[in-house]
Amino acid sequence: MALYSAFKKIDSFAVVDLQIQTVDIEADTVQSAKIADGAVTAAKIASGAVTSDKLSASLDLSSKTVTYRPIVNSDLSSSAGITSGKLAGGAVVANLGYTPVNKSGDTMTGRLNTTSGSASSPAIRGSSDGNTGIYFPSGDNMRFSVNGNDAMQIDSSARVRYPQKPAFAAVGRPGWLYSNSYGGTGYRELNSIMNWEVSHQYGGSNYNTSNGRYTAPVAGWYHFSTMWYLLNNSNGTNSYIHAFISRNGQQGTTPTGRTPYTINMHGNRNNYDDGANYNSVLYLNSGQYVSLYVRWHANGNSRHHAGHHIFSGHLVG
Repeated sequence: MALYSAFKKIDSFAVVDLQIQTVDIEADTVQSAKIADGAVTAAKIASGAVTSDKLSASLDLSSKTVTYRPIVNSDLSSSAGITSGKLAGGAVVANLGYTPVNKSGDTMTGRLNTTSGSASSPAIRGSSDGNTGIYFPSGDNMRFSVNGNDAMQIDSSARVRYPQKPAFAAVGRPGWLYSNSYGGTGYRELNSIMNWEVSHQYGGSNYNTSNGRYTAPVAGWYHFSTMWYLLNNSNGTNSYIHAFISRNGQQGTTPTGRTPYTINMHGNRNNYDDGANYNSVLYLNSGQYVSLYVRWHANGNSRHHAGHHIFSGHLVG
């Protein structure tokens, strides 16, 4: 008959692997006091065996050494808010070396320096348009670009230029023209008979040489001027003419709505006119046009030279 004492000694060889299961151990029977220090090592714990539900809600690490690594982006969710209260005093300045500017609004005590930039990629620009803003090409120059093109240029002497500002100057092709060149006396537009040629044009191709009309590309106030070269080739006193600048073919373009009459060669017998230069400031809506008109009084008695006739204008603002 076997004695009880022969059964109570159990060594490690008496336990078959995987034979002791959770149900074999009564709750709370395995306590820290029954486990020798260092007996349970990482190598003896299967990967994933210790999960959060097997740990107490509160862990005392006060007497433990905790090994840590730096916090990386993946450790924080995109919705995690790190407020100033969670940072030590001066932590941001100490680590960055400066006080960040609040993008919602702030006051800077130093100077803001930017890259030089370009017309297509300005140094200072809006959030929704990458090719409109301010840039600094070189030295003391500063430029304003819109849609990738220079709208205003300021050089080192503070001189301002507007490369896209609408402006033009046109001249007729040399040759004498009489009233019958335009169809007789009365109100006549200086149209294609002038054989207009454009000497320069900015801010778009808005002057039409085929009809002598300048069409406003944008609404605003415009300044126009013209110079005539006139000759009375007879002794008739009625060889005078009226010349004026017209808007959309209208005669009444003065501020009061009257026809802006000028008079040339009145009583001037068989001679050249002393000179005729006219100017006008008109408000134009986009798409309205301006052209030159003349009223002939006598058929064939007077003439003007297209090659010396100049018509010019520009946008004031």
